[in-house]
Amino acid sequence: MGCRVDASAVTTVITGASQVVTCSGDQGVGAVDRGVVALEGETILAVGSSVDVMRGIGERSVRTIDADGGTVIPGYVDCHTHLVFGGDRSREYFARMRGLDDAGLRAEGVPFDVPASIARNRDLSVDDLVMASLPRLRRMLEAGTTTLETKSGYGLTPDSDIRSLEAARELGKLVPVEIVASYLGAHIVPPSSTKERFLSEILEEALPRVASRQLAEFCDVYCDPNVFNLKDTERVLRRASELGFKLKLHVDAKNNIGGTRLAAEMGAASCDHVNHTTVEDFRALAAAGTVAVTFPGFDFIVNHRSPTNINAVRASGVTLAVGTDQCPVCWLESMQVATALGCRINRMTPEEALRGGTIHAAMALGLHHRLGSLEPGKQADLVILDVPSFEQAAFRFATNCVAKVIKKGRVVVDRRATDHRSLDGFERASPRELTARTHDRAP
Repeated sequence: MGCRVDASAVTTVITGASQVVTCSGDQGVGAVDRGVVALEGETILAVGSSVDVMRGIGERSVRTIDADGGTVIPGYVDCHTHLVFGGDRSREYFARMRGLDDAGLRAEGVPFDVPASIARNRDLSVDDLVMASLPRLRRMLEAGTTTLETKSGYGLTPDSDIRSLEAARELGKLVPVEIVASYLGAHIVPPSSTKERFLSEILEEALPRVASRQLAEFCDVYCDPNVFNLKDTERVLRRASELGFKLKLHVDAKNNIGGTRLAAEMGAASCDHVNHTTVEDFRALAAAGTVAVTFPGFDFIVNHRSPTNINAVRASGVTLAVGTDQCPVCWLESMQVATALGCRINRMTPEEALRGGTIHAAMALGLHHRLGSLEPGKQADLVILDVPSFEQAAFRFATNCVAKVIKKGRVVVDRRATDHRSLDGFERASPRELTARTHDRAP
């Protein structure tokens, strides 16, 4: 891979990688063996072979980040989370592990589904929500997530939704992760209201307030016959569109009532869950440029009987992204694990899974022009994995393989520097150093 480098502009060079994976182009992952990445401040300047890039830099002294035999990939983009919440639904989870269904949960008085989170969230202040969510966000960054989307939708009042969106904004100031916000007032109908009264509240109060304060870029709706049907969903989306929101939908998680076709007709950025989506529906999304988003971790935790059909995805040509769906019932903070489960549960190839968690996820947020792949001119968001190839990250699914996280050209996570474990004098040793020491000690 040839490239030209303006030596005078280079500020940082990432060297020593066994593999640089660009995720550029329409197919594959664009792996460059022993590749080098040159940065100019917050921007990627060049990606290519060590010979090409270093020749362009010549003898000029620049800052060097050593990948130490690891793999360099784009920063993970988590395009669907419910990051901001208090409490969890572990009681429901373990009750279901005992064999209880919805009726059994009701009989035992165990709150479940989204209503289980209302009481834990409705009265939380912005500070309460920030403190509850901050540890999760830090761990997500440590696992390689450099950009994520998060939604409102647990307090189920205009005031609580606004507080959760304000909390998301504050979290983005505290942790070097870009946060994209979505208003999800239409999550469920709260038990204390009627659907029509609740919809009026969303349309006449909440959406205008969120829009006027620019607290969210997207409006999302949970489209389901037992929650918000097609007519309800369209009402909310049309009002949101009038107010300048981009659109997203939760669709086909439990059944298919045509939400994907509505999303395609309205030019939604993404349709998320897509468990019961047909080839024809996927084709409609592909024609509209709408991204489908799957959640292997969620399907794993709820033991979903219909994971997203990868063969239907491939036959349709739709763009498929992967997200964690981090939420009170799916406590998944790692995009590495999400993509690994995509390989296992959805039968995705490692290439499909990695693209799903990077460039395709960026497309689901409309950010692919500057994020999601390692290409000249794009933002310098990168992850250095402590493995020799990107496939190994999917294989070692229970291990955080992240060594370093780089956000806008700055190292914001260096797990080797903060790892204080000690084993026979090998503390904070790199894989390269460990190999050398092991060879030195060999009989």
